[in-house]
Amino acid sequence: MRSPLLVPLLAASLTLNAMYGAIAGVLVPAQIARLDPEGKELSLAVIMTLSSLITLLVHPVAGALSDRTRSRWGRRAPWIAGAAVGSAVAMVALGRAETVLAVGVGWLVLQPLLNVVEAPLDAVVADRIEPDARPRAAAFFGGGAAVGLAIGAAVAGAASAHAPALLTVLAAALVAVMLSFAALIARRPSASVRPRGPSLPLRAAWSSPNLRRVFAARFVLVLGQQLVMGYLLYIVMAFTASSPDEAGGTVSLLIGGHILCIVISALLVGRRVGRRRVPWILGATLLIGAALLVPLLAPSVAGLAVYAALAGIGRGVYLTADLALMIDVLPSSGDRARDLGVLGLATIVPQTLAPAIAGTLLTVTGNAYWLLFAAASVAAFASIPVIARVDERVAEGEPITP
Repeated sequence: MRSPLLVPLLAASLTLNAMYGAIAGVLVPAQIARLDPEGKELSLAVIMTLSSLITLLVHPVAGALSDRTRSRWGRRAPWIAGAAVGSAVAMVALGRAETVLAVGVGWLVLQPLLNVVEAPLDAVVADRIEPDARPRAAAFFGGGAAVGLAIGAAVAGAASAHAPALLTVLAAALVAVMLSFAALIARRPSASVRPRGPSLPLRAAWSSPNLRRVFAARFVLVLGQQLVMGYLLYIVMAFTASSPDEAGGTVSLLIGGHILCIVISALLVGRRVGRRRVPWILGATLLIGAALLVPLLAPSVAGLAVYAALAGIGRGVYLTADLALMIDVLPSSGDRARDLGVLGLATIVPQTLAPAIAGTLLTVTGNAYWLLFAAASVAAFASIPVIARVDERVAEGEPITP
């Protein structure tokens, strides 16, 4: 049976991630480049590092607060709606920033607010979708995220010269979609899957072996993928001896094809993943690890294209099954948003660490870009025995047995 929340979840995920793709991916770097052309790299690095550190705290805390909220509109809707309005105000102000400091402060305010939208939004899948339907919901949610990032980056790239107007339009779109979504779930707050277990302190929840294994496996896999994706432009330049502009066009095509494969595979697999998620995750991880070996054997645009396609297929399957598994293994039904926020750090932290690790590897080896693919493949394969130990017999809300 089709859930009436699938399309709204798709729209909400797409819209939120379009904000990230447009603002973090294009508009903030472009504003800084115009205001500080000589020191733009350092300025951007400082701002993004600080914002990542703030996110590490805000995301799980926002989730925990929404878990504790009791209102006539439910737990999640007030946070989604309120943070969306706050984000819109911050976006309009960011568009009018005229110094690097103002841009930095604007993003350091805006990103946490977007995370306050995201944390309870993630929990809606756990609250409202029954276990059998979660893979399909995860496919819509994950597919919306991938498409949103691409659309946001594309639109912002085409209109970056008109940042104030674009940010105002984006702010209006975010408010319209999120208020509509919040109103939809607020109409029937009791429609949530009712909690079946007590609330647990974070330390007690973290004692769940399944929670730790899912976190560790995703952490290692994401870290490996980001070693490559963060340096893809430079990799293309090294493989093809092309200029930054020429390589940029190639990277756009590679990323576009990669995202298309993610979306197609996620939507195709969403209907087929049953109550057992781990076998699908294992297959997807094997495919990603194998895809990372292709550029080692064929260091060319063709090899990168094969990698982008195969890894995209694998990521689509992985995102679909892994999000469903993450929800399945939550040790406390009363702390879904908090615990999903903690699990979300398995994506955020590797994205923060990967540039430093990749930069160190390249510096030590004299820019041996092939080593990034080798390290990423090792990381992918290393996550397999970890995720294989997840016990899917432990149902959501059952007592934890360390």
